[in-house]
Amino acid sequence: MAGRFEIYRDDKEELRFRLTGDDGATLVTSEPYEDKGTAVAGINGIRDCAASALIADLT
Repeated sequence: MAGRFEIYRDDKEELRFRLTGDDGATLVTSEPYEDKGTAVAGINGIRDCAASALIADLT
């Protein structure tokens, strides 16, 4: 699965990003960001740690 990051403006005109799957379903939606540079940095942060992140079952 390749997925796709999309940077967009929400209903309040705040910048956010979402990660969508191959089928177009939204998998993750970010917090709001002040500008595109920080949104891209957030995407890069997800990319850097997602592959090696542990799963913590808190149930």
